[in-house]
Amino acid sequence: MTLPKNDFQSGGGKSRLHYRPWSLSDIVQIFNELVARYERDLLLSLRETNHTQCQENEEDNIEAKARRLAMCDLSISYARRNIWRSLSAVESLGKSAEERLRNPIPNQTRRESLSEKITSGYFRLYSPQLFDLLGQPTDLKFGTLRFHKDDRLLSDANEDVFTSAYVELAINSSFFVGDSNEMLPYHSFSIPDCPSLTNRGILTRRPEDGGSFPGYDSWVLFTFLAEDCLKVEIPVEMCADAYPGYRAALGDRENEEIVFWGLLMEDNT
Repeated sequence: MTLPKNDFQSGGGKSRLHYRPWSLSDIVQIFNELVARYERDLLLSLRETNHTQCQENEEDNIEAKARRLAMCDLSISYARRNIWRSLSAVESLGKSAEERLRNPIPNQTRRESLSEKITSGYFRLYSPQLFDLLGQPTDLKFGTLRFHKDDRLLSDANEDVFTSAYVELAINSSFFVGDSNEMLPYHSFSIPDCPSLTNRGILTRRPEDGGSFPGYDSWVLFTFLAEDCLKVEIPVEMCADAYPGYRAALGDRENEEIVFWGLLMEDNT
């Protein structure tokens, strides 16, 4: 059973569905349409049984059953709408931060070091893209991200000095770690001094695998957009591993990344 198609607005060339606002009259109309559909389907199913006495007993309950089923559908749709709107709000914050970096305000000063701010808490991750790809499940868990930095100055083969970093990434119920020291001398990763549109990658692995990296692409890209906002691009293969129940939805998208947006949650709040 699906809701009326006019509940949605197309997202242009994208596959995402944009919910238009519901009025009270919309809710009443949708509920009544759902009840009518369920009543029709239940009555048809009942008549196909060809049990007269059963039909007489059950027909009295059809309207009540139809109303319960319609209310369940309506509740799920309402939950999806709220989730989608929350995810879209976070995405808008991230895209606004990107736009500010593309068009910076002259002489704007930062309050504190970006690396100090980034490591003062953890990032809560959100992904409208993943939510849509998986069919907008209302029980979807996204993840969290935390950065740790080592204040000891290291240098790579080109003698560039940087501060090493350690990343803890939780996606759904899976946990991955990334250590910049494990990629030396071939690649360096560090938290930048200021926001930038440049993405920075780190190779991640499951800590329980004894230091071995997975057979699929596990490079995670970070774009540090602001002191409290970042963009995270996670390979679709990692997402398929973290969400095994949705492999069919993600399995035909190799060599792609799923975009997550992170908002900082400070430890002292």
